[in-house]
Amino acid sequence: MDDSIDVTQATTGTTDIPSYRPDAKTRRYDRQLRLWASAGQRSLESARVLLVGCDATGCQALKNLVLPGISHFTILSPSVTASQDVATNFFLHPDSVGLPIAEQSVRYLKELNPSVEGSARVEDPASLITSNPDFFTSFTLVITANIKPALELQLSDLLWQASAGVGGPDIPLIAIRNSGFVGRVEIQLREHSVVDTHPDTTHTLRLDTPFSSLEQHARSLDYSTMDSMEHSHIPWVVLLVRAASLWRESHGGKLPETSEEKAQFRNALKNEKMKGDEENYDEALAQAYRVWNQSAIPWEIKQLLEDVSVKNVSVSSKNLHILLSTLSTFVASPPHLPPTSPSLPDMHSSTTSYIALQNLYKAEYQADLAKFRDLLSGVLTRIGLPDDSIPLEEVEGFVKNVGGVGIIKGRALRGSKEGKGLIEDEIAEFDEENESSTCFAMHLALLASERFYTIHGRWPGTQAQDDMAEDNREVEEILQGLLGKGKVVPDVMVEAISEVTRGGFGTIPTTAAFLGGVVAQEAIKLVTNQYTPLDNTVIINLVKSESAKFKF
Repeated sequence: MDDSIDVTQATTGTTDIPSYRPDAKTRRYDRQLRLWASAGQRSLESARVLLVGCDATGCQALKNLVLPGISHFTILSPSVTASQDVATNFFLHPDSVGLPIAEQSVRYLKELNPSVEGSARVEDPASLITSNPDFFTSFTLVITANIKPALELQLSDLLWQASAGVGGPDIPLIAIRNSGFVGRVEIQLREHSVVDTHPDTTHTLRLDTPFSSLEQHARSLDYSTMDSMEHSHIPWVVLLVRAASLWRESHGGKLPETSEEKAQFRNALKNEKMKGDEENYDEALAQAYRVWNQSAIPWEIKQLLEDVSVKNVSVSSKNLHILLSTLSTFVASPPHLPPTSPSLPDMHSSTTSYIALQNLYKAEYQADLAKFRDLLSGVLTRIGLPDDSIPLEEVEGFVKNVGGVGIIKGRALRGSKEGKGLIEDEIAEFDEENESSTCFAMHLALLASERFYTIHGRWPGTQAQDDMAEDNREVEEILQGLLGKGKVVPDVMVEAISEVTRGGFGTIPTTAAFLGGVVAQEAIKLVTNQYTPLDNTVIINLVKSESAKFKF
């Protein structure tokens, strides 16, 4: 009997071997997914960015947003490409001279990522603000690149007023101003929610108030039946929970309080060692303070829970406000702590022991998540929203990382431009010896130069060399007005004025590339609602390779 079969018969009916290779999109964005995960990438891929004004700095910022994959960008500028633009902007070609700069820049930026849409609008932004203000509020984020000061204020006022109403669009504005080797980035936002600040640690070990399954697990271990290898690989978390439980048992339910008691606790822990070089016990002794340090709601979270927008949620409230309102209800019941995080720090342990401990924390996290979802359902019903209004993934992320959320309350750009508010305090407390004094002086020089432009219709330092001294003198007079009557302009501010006007408010490719990176970094934070964004001004001084952040 012939048992042979041909190749066709042999392969018929076989199933394809599954491929676990990531798809093309995951491979393309692999490294950035490690920074902001799939949730952040989805937010990025739905972002629509508007660039008002088109120069090298603005295009560098867009380059760093197009590459990671925003949904769409628009460049709004009525200008025509000049030879000077081609000399400083890598996203222009010599053939672009005489053509609309917005259209030419879009053409070359789109080549960086075919999945990103780009368009140009060759119109005067000032006229468009009057005729079609809704155009500006249709974007996720607006960036201005060295536009006229009056236009910058018009646009900032429009976006600020749009966010004033309940449920209105809160569209962040990033304003760029640079001259030579000096640059400034300002961010205006009314309120910004951060769903994940990516703190250094998200662990909520709660050794002073362990959940029941953790304490039972720790007490169930029988050290007398263990060999030295097994004993030296018990996780330090378990060692401390067990030691704390035994201490409570013999001290009327109390944990160590006095220095003497804490020393006794450590000595009792040392006496459990089977040999002198047990690394897990060394870790436990180093972390023993966690036993008597009371677990509590982080101060930052307490402040958020007291916010009016969290206490009085409504159908138009942001998701984070609703989640925080639910958290307020969650912590109202014992043990009055946020949900347990499923993550654990690294520690000396066997794989089996570590996984067993991790599973305990994961199970407690799932129990807290279920309780939180029940409370959330009640809050949503109370304010008139369906149960699925907030995606499950967002709820899970919040419960897993309660300590990493935040709300930033911003300020209107106009206040600092007019020298009002917090900038007045900074001026009053100015000290030349402070390490940020040069950068602050640069900021005042830029502010004074913007007022100079409003008066003369040109930037200081853009005329003949002979007029430079006169421009400097006039900018210094304007700056003196910012300081107040009777105040002498310090030498560091005089030097800052000279440096700013020397740049002639031109764009140098190196400065443009650096500022473009800073702007894109902040834009990604704002779009993904991850990491803590700049609040609200940074000055870059590439002459001395320094920078300083301020809140005005």
